[in-house]
Amino acid sequence: MKESSLIRMSFSIEEELFGELEALIAQAGGGNRSEFIRDMIRKQLTRKLCASNGEVIGTISVLCSLEHAGVESKVTGLLDKTAGIKVLGATRFMVNESCSTTMVTVVGIGRDIRNLVQNIRQIKGVGQAEFVITSPVTDGRQKK
Repeated sequence: MKESSLIRMSFSIEEELFGELEALIAQAGGGNRSEFIRDMIRKQLTRKLCASNGEVIGTISVLCSLEHAGVESKVTGLLDKTAGIKVLGATRFMVNESCSTTMVTVVGIGRDIRNLVQNIRQIKGVGQAEFVITSPVTDGRQKK
């Protein structure tokens, strides 16, 4: 594997913003500023890829009110009918007797997944539906 060369950078930020950055790094489990900033840049590049209609992998989280009959079946029906989006797996949990949450891992074009999530949000009984991008689809390594 090709070894990457590092470029040193210097930048200025307000003292208050620096304090917030340090708090974020501490909350993330420590580490160093450089790795934290590299990770933020990777996340922004992934979002850009999704916005530019690249293929991504991510998780759709859906919170359902079971007081609306058939809400989970309707969500599943949408997932089954959506062409071009591959469902890799799903997990469902009962929050209580009237609420469930489902996490679905999917692969597809970012635009198509965002449209699917918008359609899921419109189902009566869906309290929340969110799509979180994990990564562009690659051979397991981050794209450079």
